Amino acid sequence: MAGITFDNVTKTYGDGTRAVSDLNLDVEDGEFVVFVGPSGCGKTTALRMIAGLEEVSDGEIRIGERVVNNLQPRDRDVAMVFQNYALYPHMTVAENIGFALRMRKMSKQEARPRIEETARILGLVDHLDRKPRQLSGGQRQRVAMGRAIVREPQVFLMDEPLSNLDAKLRVQMRAEIARIQRQLSVTTVYVTHDQVEAMTMGDRVAVLRRGLLQQFEPPQRLYEQPANLFVASFIGSPAMNILEATLERNGDDVVCRVGSTTLTLPAEVLSARPALVSYVGKSVAVGIRPEALHHSGRLNGGSGRLRGVVRAIEALGPEQLAHVEVEAQPVLVEDVVEGLVDADQAEDLAEIMTDSDGAKAMLVARLDASASLRPEETVELAVDLRKLHFFDLESGATIGA
Repeated sequence: MAGITFDNVTKTYGDGTRAVSDLNLDVEDGEFVVFVGPSGCGKTTALRMIAGLEEVSDGEIRIGERVVNNLQPRDRDVAMVFQNYALYPHMTVAENIGFALRMRKMSKQEARPRIEETARILGLVDHLDRKPRQLSGGQRQRVAMGRAIVREPQVFLMDEPLSNLDAKLRVQMRAEIARIQRQLSVTTVYVTHDQVEAMTMGDRVAVLRRGLLQQFEPPQRLYEQPANLFVASFIGSPAMNILEATLERNGDDVVCRVGSTTLTLPAEVLSARPALVSYVGKSVAVGIRPEALHHSGRLNGGSGRLRGVVRAIEALGPEQLAHVEVEAQPVLVEDVVEGLVDADQAEDLAEIMTDSDGAKAMLVARLDASASLRPEETVELAVDLRKLHFFDLESGATIGA
C-alpha cells in the first residue's frame, strides 16, 4: 500500500481557468480521505490528476515514493470507481469483477479465488452468475467496486459513486464502503459534494473551494473548529446560523450585542479565544449551530436568550427543526471577503438564514420533539454561549487564539 502526496499541485486549463491552485496535502497509507466542496471547487480534477486522467500543470503528485506526474494511468497502480457503474451488460457479475484480471492474462484457475473472495467481501456470492440488469442499483455499485478491489491496487479512487442511488441506498452504501475500506486498509480518496457523506465516511476531510484547500481535518474538528466562514457554512446540516454582532465592554465583562439582544460571554469563551478581546468595539460574525439553540428553560448556566417568532416547524420524529425569525442582521456569505463562497452556495444559504427584506435573520434551531411550539408564536431561544463561533468580517477567518 502507499500514501499520496500533493506538493504545490496546480491545474490550469488552456483557456487560463485554474481548477486547482497550489494544493498541498498528504494522504496517509491506509487512510480514507474525502474531498468535498460545491460544484466547480476542483475536487474531481484533483482526483483525476491522481489517476493520470488530467495532467498536472505544476507541482508533484507522489504515490508512495514515486512521482507519478508523467506515468500513464495503467502504470500508477490505482483503481477508480466512477459515478456511473460502467458494467458490461452481456457479462455476469463474476465476469465483470474479473475483467481486469482477464486483461492481465491471469488464468481462470488463479482468478476464480480472487473473484470469489471479492464477492464475499461485497456480499455478492449469490449473484455471481447474474447479469447487471438483474441487479439493484446498490448491487451494481458493489460490482463496480468489486472490479477495483479484485485488482488489489495501492490506491482506491472514488468519484461520487453513490450519487445515482436513492436516499436509503446511499445511507446503506456509505456504511458498506467504509466497512470495506477498513477491512482492506487500502488508501482511498473519495470525492463528493455531499457534506453528510464526507462527515460520516472520511478519516479526514479536505474542504475545497474554487481550487483552494480551505481546511483538512478529521470530520469532528471541521465541525467544531471551522477555519473560516466558508467551512462553517458548508459543513453541517442544517447550516450554521451566522449573524452580525458587535463586541463591547460592559464593566469587566465582554458582551456580544446581536440586534437588540446582549449576550455576556463566559470567561471560558474568552479564555479559549483570547483574540476576541482585540475585537472589542468592532463588528464580527457570530455563528450558532442549530443544536446550540434550546427551547427557553431547557438550558441553565452559560446561556443567553434570543427572542423571535416561529415561522415554520419541521417535524423529524425524535426532534424538530424550528425556523425562528429574530431581530438581527444576518451575514450573507457573499458579503464577506470576495469569493469566499460561490454565488450559488451563498444564494442557498441566504434562503435559509435571511428574511426577504434583509432586516431580520431566520435562525434554525434543532429542538427536542417534546418542545411545544406553534407557527407564528413568539418564543425565547436559549443560546449555549460556550458553543458560539466568531469570524472576522473582512477576512472570513475564525477568531481564535
